[in-house]
Amino acid sequence: MDRKFSKSLKSLREEHHLSQRQLADALGVAYSTIGMYESGQREPNYETLEIIADFFNVDMNYLLGKSIIKNSYASELTEIPLDNIIFDDYFPLHYWSGLSAGSFEELIEAEPDSVVYVPITFQNKKKRLHAFKINGTSMNNVIPDGSIVVSEDNYNNAIKYSDGTIVVAFMDGTATVKRLYYGEDSITLSPDSTDKSHMPIIVPKDKELVIIGKVIWHMNPEDIAEKCY
Repeated sequence: MDRKFSKSLKSLREEHHLSQRQLADALGVAYSTIGMYESGQREPNYETLEIIADFFNVDMNYLLGKSIIKNSYASELTEIPLDNIIFDDYFPLHYWSGLSAGSFEELIEAEPDSVVYVPITFQNKKKRLHAFKINGTSMNNVIPDGSIVVSEDNYNNAIKYSDGTIVVAFMDGTATVKRLYYGEDSITLSPDSTDKSHMPIIVPKDKELVIIGKVIWHMNPEDIAEKCY
């Protein structure tokens, strides 16, 4: 392994606005380990490389500096024609219909309602995926009412997403899907809807807000005969 990995790791960490300590905490390694990785004084084993690649949602070859392609699949929500769907290309994932609970832990630990089949490209992330059913029209420009969304765990708010990213957020006992925007003293959860009665939610930075994760895939069960996202 050469310096390409060290440069890739530092670049990815800075791209996600993480300090070395924050990344170390998220990966479960010592703070000094990240510094040694980035300086080239130490090399991770293959298992650790997989964890790092999974955390940053990049291919292993990109992490090692062998490819300029970050992902082998599209990072944005992609439409997949039904004719191309093969059952073996999907794996089951439990989802929750109710996006309200007393706490985030109660929400995730509650008995799931049913199963959605998710593209096999996400299977290596299965332990970090959460799926929910959307009830409402606040995001219907992008995600129709009744859709199932899948989000990737945000490692205790360790990742700072770019403005406009669609996320699942949890606040005041309720989870919601919105576009995320950062302000100087607040975070805004903004709807993307044809119904202009939906208003942005402005959350002061001193108020507890859990960003469950970025929405990486969604599908609408009522429209499955025509398309799958």
